[in-house]
Amino acid sequence: MIITLTPFPSIEYIYHVEEFEPRKVLTSNHVSLNILSKGIYSAQIMKVLQEEPILISSLGGFTGKSVKHYLDKSKVKSDINWTEHETPHQVKILLQNTINDYTITTKQSIMLEREFIKLNHKLNTHIKKVSTLVLSGNIPQEQDAKIFSQWIKLGKSHNVKTIVSTGQKEVWSYLIVEKPYAILLTEKQLETLGFETINIEEMATRLKEYLGGGLHYIGIYLKNRGALVLSKNKYCHVQSSCQLMNQGNTATSGAFLGAMAVSINRKYEQEKMAKLCLAAALSADDNVVHHICNKKDIDYRYKKTKVRQLEL
Repeated sequence: MIITLTPFPSIEYIYHVEEFEPRKVLTSNHVSLNILSKGIYSAQIMKVLQEEPILISSLGGFTGKSVKHYLDKSKVKSDINWTEHETPHQVKILLQNTINDYTITTKQSIMLEREFIKLNHKLNTHIKKVSTLVLSGNIPQEQDAKIFSQWIKLGKSHNVKTIVSTGQKEVWSYLIVEKPYAILLTEKQLETLGFETINIEEMATRLKEYLGGGLHYIGIYLKNRGALVLSKNKYCHVQSSCQLMNQGNTATSGAFLGAMAVSINRKYEQEKMAKLCLAAALSADDNVVHHICNKKDIDYRYKKTKVRQLEL
């Protein structure tokens, strides 16, 4: 069994409008609702891949209930810490036929210490039942990033393999010391952490130095450039003839993370892991009106992937 812990997910309403003028009622011809959380999508893709994940999170208000409804609809088991505070959300307005957009976001106002105590209690309740732990999501600035270090240590104390996805420099500094079992990085996270993303070989060379000492895998999701799955003795670059239609799809990296957790939990070979992760990412749909994908979608794209080994 796999636990996914994503502390404070948020959601995003996206409105497509033709023009943006003051003192005028705007009509949107397309509205979508996305969940801005790799952890939520990772649990969903695990379910598609016939795992039984448990999602631990902190939710509140109307937006929190929307996320819970989405999980229930996907038949994902969850243990939610219900807070008095509204789950963070933002509104994005996209102007058609332009590259302009406007984003309005809410300021997070949560009593962090109390909420993290509750999340820790839930994690301690479930950790003895599982073999793999997934950690994702940004830690608010007010919270000490050392909490990730504590979660990784807790996993190790129960012989649980921990997979982490983060782009926060504060958290990264703890990761390279604590050495979780695996790390997933996206293009945006690489940029935040200061890793160059232009040259595949150079990127792999820089990141492979962190492997070892308990860190078995580093996954790097590069959207239409494919992905890297690095281990101490093998460096795999996987690509697909299928491409992302929507580059801003927020579900793809979460699907990659979920497939990575499933692969590690089932002890798949590295090449199979790389192909499954990319196939899942390319299959995912982030619009909550639709199901994230089905197993046939992943199987089809799996057959369209090829892995080559890098010589570094």
